Amino acid sequence: MSEQSVPRLKPKNRLTLFDVINSTLAQMAPAAGIYYGLPVIFLATGVGSPLTILLAAIAVAIVGMSLTNFSKTNPSSGSLIKYIGITFGGVMGTACSLIYLVATIFLTASAFIEIGGWTADSLALYGIHVHWIIPTIVLAVMIWGLTVIGIDRSTKIAAVALIIEVVVLLGVSILILIYPPAPLSMEPFLLTSIEGGLSGIGLAFPLAVYLFIGFENSVALSEETENPGRNTARAVLISIAIIALFMIFVAYSIIQGFSNNAKDLSDSSNPFMDLANIYLGRLSILAIIAGFTSIAGMTIACLNAYSRVVFNSSREGVISKKFSKISKWQTPAITLSLITGLGLILAIFFGLFSDGWISAFGYLGSIGTIPVLLIYALLNLAVIVNKKEKWPFHRKYPLPIIGIISIVVPIWAMVQPGQPAPASYFPIGILILCIVSFAYAWFRVKMDPALPARIGALEVTEQQEKI
Repeated sequence: MSEQSVPRLKPKNRLTLFDVINSTLAQMAPAAGIYYGLPVIFLATGVGSPLTILLAAIAVAIVGMSLTNFSKTNPSSGSLIKYIGITFGGVMGTACSLIYLVATIFLTASAFIEIGGWTADSLALYGIHVHWIIPTIVLAVMIWGLTVIGIDRSTKIAAVALIIEVVVLLGVSILILIYPPAPLSMEPFLLTSIEGGLSGIGLAFPLAVYLFIGFENSVALSEETENPGRNTARAVLISIAIIALFMIFVAYSIIQGFSNNAKDLSDSSNPFMDLANIYLGRLSILAIIAGFTSIAGMTIACLNAYSRVVFNSSREGVISKKFSKISKWQTPAITLSLITGLGLILAIFFGLFSDGWISAFGYLGSIGTIPVLLIYALLNLAVIVNKKEKWPFHRKYPLPIIGIISIVVPIWAMVQPGQPAPASYFPIGILILCIVSFAYAWFRVKMDPALPARIGALEVTEQQEKI
């Protein structure tokens, strides 16, 4: 396939820096993280939880710097997979493409079941009872349709959803700080406030890192972004900084709402919702709406980003080129349909054979997150190993090494022995996935010796944007 005939995504309206930041923040889904993530972090580190989030933010920012090392000079919708491929070669790049594809299907499934389950539970509060499968299917199809009809449309819808959740979360948090039940305290920012010390941090750190999953969203959209070499790198680091400050602020406000009482915090299954009921009264329905918009925006952003990475792998020949077809709206409709269809099947399957949709959401999220964390670690290693690019010493060695260490911690927490079934089987399944992926990659490169040269050969430049 010649350079001229390679499928390219050329939307009528390219994404601005503001658009890609919004999309990235939407994928990190602050409300969903606050509703589901913070309660577990509070349980592990108590009043000192904001410091745990800060540590996780620093770790993720280091990984983000490794990503921007590549994205500044090689912007591509292939994102992390491309950078691993051009550093380690065709076999590794092909294997990681397959591993990433499987991971994204599980993560998409977790998003689908979360939005369906949240909707069903929210409707039940008002006497409307529907099985979670119905809203899961209906909303998944609707979101698929939105992502197919144009990147500019879907990212703007995700941005509106983000604004709604941020306004609600900030509103409640500010009300708490204006009318606290007890005098405000700086205790949450003292090291001595971290419950359990290093052990507590070890328990909470993996989930705190999970709050930032999706920070690489903007890189996957680089082909459809204005000035990608500059804007994608900026979007990565700006998004991490914004979500870190936001999460720390809301976590601090929640802790103040519970008067710095670690026991009361840990006894609440959803501390923010409890405070919303107190401070908003009948208007607490806004917090429920914020949860829905958060999950909806995240799902849109996930589908957009994941489909672009798979699309790029397809047009490079890593996987079947049938998936690189582009719709009349300049979107990778085939990969969007593939990920949506398989994600829906997994969501329904796990939901039916788990102890409720929440358990299924946890299982799907764990299975999808472990491979993504492995790829994060490989990206840091790629910065160290890559001989072509010339980066400053501190960005080539110390920071990536710290990044690898910070990613190994949550990986170990998720795969360490002694976990209850079925979580104890997840590491085995992922190991099998890796073995099968590398076997396929070796065979694929052997059958197509030109494949390694194609990985990373397609660049996104300003000149190409004007074609």
